[in-house]
Amino acid sequence: MVALGVVAFRDGGATAVGLVAFARLAPSFILAPIGTTLADRFPRDRVLVWSCLIRAAATAAAALLLAGDGSKVAVYALAMLGTAAFTVFRPAHSALMPALSVTPLQLTSANVVRGLVDSGSTLLGPLLAALLLDVGSPAAVSAAAAALSVASGALLLRLSYEVPPRGAPQPLQRIVRETAEGFRALVRFRDAGLLFGIALGQATTRGFFNVFVVVMALELLDTGDSGVGLLTAAVGVGAVAGSLGASMLVTGRRLAVVVGIGVALWGMPLTLSGLLPYESAVLAAMCAIGVGNALVDIGVFTCLPGSCRRSCLRAPSARSRAWSR
Repeated sequence: MVALGVVAFRDGGATAVGLVAFARLAPSFILAPIGTTLADRFPRDRVLVWSCLIRAAATAAAALLLAGDGSKVAVYALAMLGTAAFTVFRPAHSALMPALSVTPLQLTSANVVRGLVDSGSTLLGPLLAALLLDVGSPAAVSAAAAALSVASGALLLRLSYEVPPRGAPQPLQRIVRETAEGFRALVRFRDAGLLFGIALGQATTRGFFNVFVVVMALELLDTGDSGVGLLTAAVGVGAVAGSLGASMLVTGRRLAVVVGIGVALWGMPLTLSGLLPYESAVLAAMCAIGVGNALVDIGVFTCLPGSCRRSCLRAPSARSRAWSR
């Protein structure tokens, strides 16, 4: 994300950053409901491995194009492919977590640890990008990202777990109907629908951030290409702190309130960054966003399975099957 933002800004300014961010995520909007349903028809560990390999291939190809001063349009298209592959990764990963947990407390604790690992990645990844941009180029950043994707896939090959028994495979034409039923279920089950609404607000604000962070670094603060990585790394600092603090919430009480606070911490710092355009103030605001990100991730991924389970227990079997989709 850091390297692509820098490439797009140099190619066409803030407008290009926004357009590339939109183009990169647009296929995921379509793939998310359909792709995750497809993922349920295959072993989830295999889905994770293939997601990593496709991302690695797309990012490596983009690195070669950037190194050879190739077509920027092709680079953006490869970024779209890599993002689409990642769209399937997180839902498959989240669906696999309950299968590896014995108790609700283990699942909550696992989500806290995952949040901490994600937060650490949000810190170390942009720092590495900032270093590579300072001594190298966006091509070097893309090459490093491709190598990390390969390493992720290699680690997943060692995953061992008891695969739950599967029923007879359903025809693929049912995917659209199942997906539509899932959206209708959000209306029926109020608690889960509210969680999705909160997550939508956070995701929308994150989209703003992906553009603003490039503009803030290169225009507002004039910190150069590496400044994009440093500002994004500041988000990681806050995310690590937020993940550690959230470990005190593993009992699962009032997690929905925590999610709401996390969403607020995504929006307010962006506003304050515009009002106080100073490097120290903006860095502090980015740290606050990181705290909010950790709270949202842990809260949503922990609350949602419990919300769905309670809804299914109260609902007729057809609705329960909708949530299983």
